Amino acid sequence: MKGAFEFGFLMMFSLPVLVFGLNFMQIVMTYNQARHLQDYAVTQIEHQNRMDENVMELIENGKQYCTSCQVTITPVSERYDVKVTFPIDITLVNYHTQGFTHSLTQIIRRS
Repeated sequence: MKGAFEFGFLMMFSLPVLVFGLNFMQIVMTYNQARHLQDYAVTQIEHQNRMDENVMELIENGKQYCTSCQVTITPVSERYDVKVTFPIDITLVNYHTQGFTHSLTQIIRRS
């Protein structure tokens, strides 16, 4: 009887911790994919030294790295602000929100 109680007590507290750990790993993986997509977008803009339809098409092709991410590119002075939004879900407590990461490109000189 004591062993069954201890086993049940252990399972009652260890399984939610395990589920939270798996959800945390999913969040970390999604964040890493979003950062990779952000770096890819910034690299494409800086490499092409412009932002037009062709560069946007390259960035859209790069969304294979993170299919659930959304990319927003905003001009700021002579730079571009690249913002990538990604979902954060913790299903055990029914928590759903959006995370984001953003960075600026180098100065893009128009010739």
